[in-house]
Amino acid sequence: MTTSPPLIRSGLPAWLLIATACLASCMVVMDGAIVNVALPAMQQALHLSALAQQWIVDAYLLTLGGFMLLAARVGDLYGRRRTLLAGLALFTLASLAGGLAESGVTLLIARAVQGIGASVLATSSMTLIVAATQHDKQARAKALSLWAAFNSAGFALGAVLGGILTARYGWQAVMFVNVPIGALLILASLTCLQTTPVQRSPLDWAGALTATLGSSSLIYGLSQAAQLGWASLEVWGSLLAGAALLIGFVQIERRSPAPLLRLSLFKMPNQARGNLVMMSLGGTLAATVFLLSTQLQQLGHYSAEAAGLALLPFGVMLAVARLLFNQRAASGQAHRFPLYGSLLASAALLWLATLPAHPDFWLHLLPPTLLLGFGLGMVVLTAMQNLTAGISQQDAGLVSGVANSARQLGGALGVALAATLLRSSGQFSEYTHLQHYHHAFIAVAVLSLLCGLLSVRRTPAPAVQPVR
Repeated sequence: MTTSPPLIRSGLPAWLLIATACLASCMVVMDGAIVNVALPAMQQALHLSALAQQWIVDAYLLTLGGFMLLAARVGDLYGRRRTLLAGLALFTLASLAGGLAESGVTLLIARAVQGIGASVLATSSMTLIVAATQHDKQARAKALSLWAAFNSAGFALGAVLGGILTARYGWQAVMFVNVPIGALLILASLTCLQTTPVQRSPLDWAGALTATLGSSSLIYGLSQAAQLGWASLEVWGSLLAGAALLIGFVQIERRSPAPLLRLSLFKMPNQARGNLVMMSLGGTLAATVFLLSTQLQQLGHYSAEAAGLALLPFGVMLAVARLLFNQRAASGQAHRFPLYGSLLASAALLWLATLPAHPDFWLHLLPPTLLLGFGLGMVVLTAMQNLTAGISQQDAGLVSGVANSARQLGGALGVALAATLLRSSGQFSEYTHLQHYHHAFIAVAVLSLLCGLLSVRRTPAPAVQPVR
């Protein structure tokens, strides 16, 4: 077994690298949600069609999910410092271009490029955590729980910031907010990281192409199902093409001397089941934020800013769960937390399935969202820990790429499921619309329960070793 060269400069505190990783990861997730509440303002300013509005959201999610594995492998081959700096520059410049956009086409291109940069940040942030804590198991557990809390809180924070920034400074602010953060992260990366040698292994271009196109096609098909319906030939064509490309990808990886994804990864303890947990967790989080924000605005007549603020307690409780149980997770006493947290989240989602059309925030909304955030916070606390237990620094990017792809695909599936149940409401009465929201919350509760059941057979982590 070869030893990976150190990524962090000697003499620097580990917390600086951990903070960089957490902020980068939070920014990636936040940008997936921050634009949603700004869409009406974008439509009015740039004269966007309904289809163009959807693509402003989907372009980011498609490139983010589609380029995950490629970004992870590029980081392995060409060095994390180089790759991370390139991703940060791409993300920051794309955010600036999006804020300056004077047409829908320019904004759409900027969002797609943002997603490519975000895929680099998502996969590199995990490597930073592992590099900062590679000799301290408890420190790694604490850092991962903090990283996961920031990651998941980004869903709620995106909606909150999107509403506030749009209402007070215009839609451009949801793009410009990334520029100073990106500049700060570039400075931190230049300060903390040192250059690692470039590997001589060739990039698996055939695997990269099939993985990127296959993932993008699946996410596109799922995102279009909510708009076009499951009977659409375009939806099924995208889903079947994505499945065929990914089957081809697996065959290519089996024969490749330098594969993009080493399939032996899934023979390691917790990897296959752990990624299914990540997929169902991603679906639960994304569908929950989607349902709450749309019901509050469409039926409850909340403003965009008010709907965003109403989700704030949910995001806060995700972090609170991490603070309360951090020590137990670090000492390895939280193996059952995903199950217990999923049960609490399912109960909260069933509670939300009783919301009235015009809910009072304090009476109807706050109690179940607090319980929901607490439950999902327990899941988030240990989900990534279980995946990275026993993983070496050189494999952290690969594991992160697969996990983030699973979460992104799960998020697309969760929103597609929820939106499909709402889509059948048509032009019916408010009562019928409300019933469809209730049915959607029940479906997400079942998804949350599945997440907990999948976590039950977690295998104890082996000693740290690289994937062969």
